[in-house]
Amino acid sequence: MTDNQDLLAEYRRNGSDAAFRELVGRYVDLVYSTAFRLVEGDTHRAEDVTQTVFVDLAHKARTLSPEVRLGGWLHRHTWF
Repeated sequence: MTDNQDLLAEYRRNGSDAAFRELVGRYVDLVYSTAFRLVEGDTHRAEDVTQTVFVDLAHKARTLSPEVRLGGWLHRHTWF
């Protein structure tokens, strides 16, 4: 199994759709469950927040520090 940091680095370097898909698969439950709590159980809003968080990750991945802990970044970004 590839480390999350390696997948993020692969996405940064090559824009690898496969690496990004794998990261989404690993973290979608974390992001969705956090969003679900924040929007007080509104499933549609939680889905929208989840999608927004991953779109933001796609755009900001190249600017993230190599030392960033992706789970923490995603959790914090969901709160924003």
